[in-house]
Amino acid sequence: MPVHNEQLIQSDPFVLSKSEVVHAVKKYLNHEGYETRNLGDLCDLTAANEYHTLFIEAQGNRAEHYKKEVVFSGSQLDEHLSGQLIKLLKNYEKNPAKTLVMANPDTPRIRKMAENLKSALDDLGVVRFWVKADGSIEWE
Repeated sequence: MPVHNEQLIQSDPFVLSKSEVVHAVKKYLNHEGYETRNLGDLCDLTAANEYHTLFIEAQGNRAEHYKKEVVFSGSQLDEHLSGQLIKLLKNYEKNPAKTLVMANPDTPRIRKMAENLKSALDDLGVVRFWVKADGSIEWE
């Protein structure tokens, strides 16, 4: 169930929907010389340059139709993170030469969830894009 951000023990410092995360990633990658395309059901976004191709699955910490102060609960974020990984792994089976990327808002709740999977994500070669409040991207 969604919750009001201020009701959380540690509220999210900023809130982004999935489309806002995709927009920030697309803007960043285009600036870096990648050609981007939305692929719908296959994955949220693909980006390619002359050296490699990225398959990107994004998630926000609020739904598109929620007000800014309403965010996903911890269990919803956990389901979304799991869903991102499953979708990326399915794409890997079809495209093993591609780089898999999870894109999320850079909030403490989501960072902690990803940190609990860090070794596995690193072993699988899954890159993390952390979208900051100002729209900038940090790679991990």
